[in-house]
Amino acid sequence: MVKQQMFNTGAEYALSILGGKWKAVIVFLLAGHSWRTGALQKQLGISQKVLSDQLRELVSAGIVERKSLPVVPPHVEYCLTAEGEDLYAALRYLNYWGEQKAQHDPQVKIQCTEKMHELGLDGLCVITKRHLNHWKQEIVKK
Repeated sequence: MVKQQMFNTGAEYALSILGGKWKAVIVFLLAGHSWRTGALQKQLGISQKVLSDQLRELVSAGIVERKSLPVVPPHVEYCLTAEGEDLYAALRYLNYWGEQKAQHDPQVKIQCTEKMHELGLDGLCVITKRHLNHWKQEIVKK
C-alpha cells in the first residue's frame, strides 16, 4: 500500500512537484513549443542525465508529455500538457513577483530573464496586468 503524502497547502504540494533547479526553467522553455531532447540540453547547458531525470519527473507528474516521433533515426520531443500550461500561467506570476522583488536587491541577479531577453523570448518572463487579470479569471472559473 502506498503511504498518503500530507501537505499543509496546495502551494507546498505544487512546489514539491517543481522542486529542483531546472524544472521551472524547463516548463518556461516548453511553453508553447515542443523541444527535442538535444536542443533542450544545449539550451540549458546541463548534462543528459540531469535533463533526463528532470523530464522523467515532470512527465510522471503529468506536467510534460513525451512524444516519440516515427522517424529514422528516432527522435523524442517534449511539450507541456494542459495541466503543464496551467502551471506555466502560475509560474509566470511567480516569475513576475520574483523579478519585481529582485529589482530592489542589488545582491540578486535573475539569470533566466536576462538570457530570455537576449534570445528575444521576452514573453516568457514578462507578465502584464492584462495577463494577471485573465489568469485570475481562469482560476475563478475552475
